[in-house]
Amino acid sequence: MIKSSYLISLLSLFPLLAVAASEDRSLDDELAWLRAEAMYTTTASKMKESLDKTTATVTTITQQQISEMGARNLLDVLKLVPGFGVTQSKYGQRQIEVRGVKTEFSEKVLLMLNGHPLDHYFSIASGIFNYDDLPVGTIKRIEIVRGPGSALYGANAFLAVVNIITQNAKDLNGFHASAAGGSFGTQQYRTSWGKQFANSFEAALHFNFTDTAGFRSPLYTDSSRSLLSKSQLPETRYDFEWQLGYQDFKFEGRYIEKRLGTFFGITNTLSDNHTEQVFDDYFLKLSRKWNIANSFTLDTQVFYDSFDLFSKWNVAPNTYVSSNLRDTRVGGEIQANYTISDNQTLIAGFSYATEKHVVLNTQLDNGSTIPASTANKKRSRWGVYAQDVWDPFKSLHLTLGIRYDDYNDFGGTLNPRIGFNWEFIKDYSLKFSYGTAYRAPSYGELTFQNNTTLKGNTALTPELVKTLEGGIIAHPVTGLTTQATYYYSDIKKVITLVGATLPQTYENAGSVALQGVEGEIRYDFDGDFKGSYLSANSVWQRGIQSGIQLADVPRYRTNLMANWAINDTWSSFAHVLIKSRTLRDVGDNRANVAGYTVVDLGVLGKNMFNKHFDVGFNVYNLFDKRYYDPSPQNLGFAGDFQAAGISFFGHVDVHF
Repeated sequence: MIKSSYLISLLSLFPLLAVAASEDRSLDDELAWLRAEAMYTTTASKMKESLDKTTATVTTITQQQISEMGARNLLDVLKLVPGFGVTQSKYGQRQIEVRGVKTEFSEKVLLMLNGHPLDHYFSIASGIFNYDDLPVGTIKRIEIVRGPGSALYGANAFLAVVNIITQNAKDLNGFHASAAGGSFGTQQYRTSWGKQFANSFEAALHFNFTDTAGFRSPLYTDSSRSLLSKSQLPETRYDFEWQLGYQDFKFEGRYIEKRLGTFFGITNTLSDNHTEQVFDDYFLKLSRKWNIANSFTLDTQVFYDSFDLFSKWNVAPNTYVSSNLRDTRVGGEIQANYTISDNQTLIAGFSYATEKHVVLNTQLDNGSTIPASTANKKRSRWGVYAQDVWDPFKSLHLTLGIRYDDYNDFGGTLNPRIGFNWEFIKDYSLKFSYGTAYRAPSYGELTFQNNTTLKGNTALTPELVKTLEGGIIAHPVTGLTTQATYYYSDIKKVITLVGATLPQTYENAGSVALQGVEGEIRYDFDGDFKGSYLSANSVWQRGIQSGIQLADVPRYRTNLMANWAINDTWSSFAHVLIKSRTLRDVGDNRANVAGYTVVDLGVLGKNMFNKHFDVGFNVYNLFDKRYYDPSPQNLGFAGDFQAAGISFFGHVDVHF
């Protein structure tokens, strides 16, 4: 641990640099633009809407805010969102909890990149494997829509949709590069280039590299804290994204190669340094916007997704099994947009896709082939949707949508949504919405076989959720925004492992009732403190299954944030996370996981030396708090996953 005197000395350098690099210029125009960027969404309704008018529950986070908080990756951002939580899984990835529901692979959250779904791993139907640690240097904004999204986006938009929007050629307008590093041998490097040409051609290219040795998390055998192991999660990531445009055509995609370790193998055997997971993931998308008339446009696209997984797992001490699988998806979508008037827009669309899951190889470390745990499978699906967004009065905003999806293996599902936003008094609005969503059974849940612990079930049907939301948005005084949202969700046909002995079988055997209140408040200062703000969000949540509160999630969580614009160049950021205790599952006799409070601090300098140079430094878990994420009951040891203590991260950016 770095001594506090050293930390104070290090932080004291930043005011000196501020004096040397500060420029006498006004940020009024820049701040006005940034506030405008933060006050709209395109993800909630597939069209641009003001956050004050949308019927959905939305949080937007801009590039400026990401820079101020000093985020290292996507989940550093998401953990500050109301209703979201981030914890460690036994497989090396992180888990995203939303509104009191946490699953092993976060498959109930639909991640998207520039509107393209990232659930490429069909065995689990999740995008968490390659995007939990997504570098944030190329992100323009993130839009998070809480609540059901299947009426627009179909499968797996169950509890939330997270749309990551990256910088395009216009945003870049030149060359950008950054180098970052910190605790646990972490290194991050990024280069970006973008340009718009006179012949209607534009290009944006991003390359990211990340390497880290990972935090050596001690795993304890029992309450007496006997040390079982010090597991480490090393990771190496190569990441390349491109956006190429000519007139109304656009060709884009992203390729990721990722290698990482894991705490435990698929049979809950403690992993060692021979265990490895290798992900190769990419997508290609060609799209065009057709301007048919002043009020009528068509958006068309074709796409190809590919996900390869090679894994080497411990299945017993000194015994390993290697497997290789490939998931692919090819499809297209056409969407018609018709503007009836300035106050009403209709959209309607049709999508089609075929998916393939192929097991390439499964063998023991002695070279012998063993039966694959999942079968090869092919799935086709199509969907049709429509939506009407209408302002019958200046103070009333209505949304009405519906989507039908049909699968060749389990049939169809219909998902509507309806909502209104009514500004009943100037700067005070009431919101209400109702919607449903579904999560399609994954290939693993349908076809697991030859497995000592799990058995698939081809008769599975989708999980279904119905959600009611009501809330109020208020701007009592200039610069102050407050919002409160109540939600109730009824989840049916939960896909659950059933059976008193192994192997357990997947069944549609559960139901969950969720309810909660999310509160948000933010005050933006003006005058001499322009660019500074105070912000807080807090959630009370409760999930009940079979009369028992859901395990491994807190009842309360609060984020407190403050950003101080020291001058036109320098700012400092503070974040406090307060999390209540989490309960254990039925039959787990371990003590509940204690709550905790963690403090993060950061300093950011922007647009120095003729606006070409940025620098930042962050301290995470400032007071070196020892806290834990809950581990599953069936791991065979009593301890939990200890989180990292105090850690540091700094970056230097240049742009021309």
